[in-house]
Amino acid sequence: MALERLNFDMLKGLPIEQLLHARGLLDACRLRGNRIYGPCPVHGGDNPNAFVVTRSRNLWYCFSQCQSGGDVIDLQAALDGIDRIEAARALAATAQHHYRPPVPQFSPSKRQSSPFRPFTNRLNLDHTAALFVRKAIRPSTARLFEAGAWRGKGWLAGCVAVRLHNPAGEPLGYAGRRLNYELKAQRGKWKMPPGLPKSNLLYAWHHARHNLCKPLVVVECPWAVMRLHQVGVPAVALLGTGLSATQYRLITTAPRIIVMLDGDAAGRVATGRIARQLASSRPVRTAHLPDGCDPDDLSEPHLAEVLLHLFP
Repeated sequence: MALERLNFDMLKGLPIEQLLHARGLLDACRLRGNRIYGPCPVHGGDNPNAFVVTRSRNLWYCFSQCQSGGDVIDLQAALDGIDRIEAARALAATAQHHYRPPVPQFSPSKRQSSPFRPFTNRLNLDHTAALFVRKAIRPSTARLFEAGAWRGKGWLAGCVAVRLHNPAGEPLGYAGRRLNYELKAQRGKWKMPPGLPKSNLLYAWHHARHNLCKPLVVVECPWAVMRLHQVGVPAVALLGTGLSATQYRLITTAPRIIVMLDGDAAGRVATGRIARQLASSRPVRTAHLPDGCDPDDLSEPHLAEVLLHLFP
């Protein structure tokens, strides 16, 4: 199913719901008649009616922040921040490995109508998880950020959990990073609490806001925040590559900003887009990492060197 043997018309015929399923996004959607409704996966909103897929035409549209839509290739491009040619190649690869009958089932509508309820209890987590050893995250750092392996059963079984807070520092619950996601890639690396108002979150803001005399580093995931903390640098994570209005408002209170997203194609495109958005009101620098490198893959001396080069 290589791109050379699969033209654009054939690619556009691949069901959008299958792309959502392959990306682990279909669980947040519901089916109503001929249409699929859900929060927009492009800008990361939480309005359950903003993103609409018309199945009979195989087209999507975001009626909220994006105010745009298109076919399945356009959706792949928007999700990854790439052009249509690159998106077509990615879609062809996805189709080869993930498009399998039958069409996946949708979550019950009542799940979408239930309001989000914060989980405020503190879990007893293992701060010495093997993942932290690989990422060079110290147990004291994991303890500070309330992160660790969950050894019990239930929703977080088989995950390393990180505690989530709203901008005021009030606990909302836990997100779980699957340890065996390679075997279940269609569900994604991370599990988020159902109904979580993700667009209103900025991971670790309640830590970083007290240290804005230094440049604030914007990253994708919690591990990079923890590694940067270990070199004395305040950082926040978007929990993705989108920038919501709430996240923009919080980040731009910092006098100096560094955008340091992952060193893959999607991360590089998102780095440029987010830096341009933030630069409208503050000095912004961008850190370009080696191919395939995340910030938490770098040694502490390398991290410090990169940051010092951007803001001497």
